[in-house]
Amino acid sequence: MKNLFLKLRYLLLAIVMILACYVYVYFAGDEYVCLVTNFRMSEDGAVPVAVIDDGGQDTLEILYLHIEGDTAYVKVRSKNPGRAFLTVISGDEETSTAVLYVHKNGIITHDDYFGDFTGSFIARVGLAVYLAILLMDLIIMYRRGLRKNLYLSRNILTCGLIIFMAGSLLLNLLELLTVQRMGILDVFGNFMSYLQTFAIFTMPIAVLMAILATVSNIRLLQREGRTWTNMLAIFLSLLLVIATFTPATVTYILQNSTLIDVHQYTGTGRFIGMFIENTAGIIVVYFECILAGSIILSIRAARHIPAFDKDYILILGCQMRKDGTPTKLLQSRIDRAVEFANMQKNATGKDIIFVPTGGKGKGEVISEAEAIKRYLVSQDIPESSIITEDKATNTYENFRKSVELIKKTSNKKAPKIAFSTTNYHVFRAGFLAAKQHIKAEGIGSKTKSYFFINAFIREFIATVYYKLKTHFLVFAVLMMINVAVTLMTYVSNVILS
Repeated sequence: MKNLFLKLRYLLLAIVMILACYVYVYFAGDEYVCLVTNFRMSEDGAVPVAVIDDGGQDTLEILYLHIEGDTAYVKVRSKNPGRAFLTVISGDEETSTAVLYVHKNGIITHDDYFGDFTGSFIARVGLAVYLAILLMDLIIMYRRGLRKNLYLSRNILTCGLIIFMAGSLLLNLLELLTVQRMGILDVFGNFMSYLQTFAIFTMPIAVLMAILATVSNIRLLQREGRTWTNMLAIFLSLLLVIATFTPATVTYILQNSTLIDVHQYTGTGRFIGMFIENTAGIIVVYFECILAGSIILSIRAARHIPAFDKDYILILGCQMRKDGTPTKLLQSRIDRAVEFANMQKNATGKDIIFVPTGGKGKGEVISEAEAIKRYLVSQDIPESSIITEDKATNTYENFRKSVELIKKTSNKKAPKIAFSTTNYHVFRAGFLAAKQHIKAEGIGSKTKSYFFINAFIREFIATVYYKLKTHFLVFAVLMMINVAVTLMTYVSNVILS
């Protein structure tokens, strides 16, 4: 029951806040003050008069008319359901407000069936409070996730949602301070338009990142050769720039399209265009938030130093030279493991067992694990402090087979494990360990700057792929909101109006 409540807490919170706002609006919403701007008094000094035109439905009664400068304030009260037009007449001058709707519950809305109403400010404050609670909850979830396991994939999603929710809350607060009146549809519509605003504000960052990634990739191609893998940064840079400019481009195309007429207020084309624009915004913002979350978590994982209480440290293998000696990349992983062992020894006096892991690949003269072991011995690490796992063919197997080996040799029920790999690979390696319920902390070795960005992109793609179903689920929820907002706008503007 407790788990069910936790899963439904956001929905329950939303229902409670909606009911609280509705109770207030129900008792206060039968009266409304209309603002008639740009009002001009007649030159002959005629007394202004407010007139209701509702086709004889007797929908509203006027309580008072007040003039301040060029604005006329007309307070009305609901009587019967229906639609009415309000006109303020002063001699030969007359200015009409937008249409007023009286709902069956007596609530008056302005300009739209789901437009502004008395108490809308309370509803908007409630939305801001709800977003703030969600943001705080996400931050707490993120911190708990990091404490539980730094390498959980949901930490990336949570981090991305924090970025998105913080922007949404900021937009809502700015609207509360600058916009006095706003209907429910306007709130949701502006929330969806935030997606496009987000993309616009991230354009300079996206372009700068694309330039840096491209320059880095060119250096990589010059030094390491032209392969499809080495060109990932260029491809992602192009995708990032294209994606960032997509919402604005889609809007421009729709505004000048001859196939879809988006200019008629009640035309179907307007709502199709709205849905397409919002969809483009959703795709871009979600992609950018997940990318930002991945960057933050990857940097954090790469800079993390494990606690000095470890019994074993795995050294993840990678490609060797033809003569069986470690490449600089593999050597840096081994050196980092030795460095950590020395740090732990100096801090706590505790020794650590090295576990080189990696099988013999095609064209390799010895296994990666054997190459690592030989290098460790050359660094004065005694063979008694090394156990070798030489069957694994990938990172997933590195952890599984190494832990199986550790369990056979260790007399501890739950030995504490660290692992050493290259900095860009730490998060995904830790994720693959967590996926097997293996608790291990990673330490990252440095790599060449021009290699890091391209390698990180490869790791990012792999990490997203592992949780593709989760990302599709979140995206589906966002699309459902998009569909709901579009349908509500259509129903309000076309059917109910």
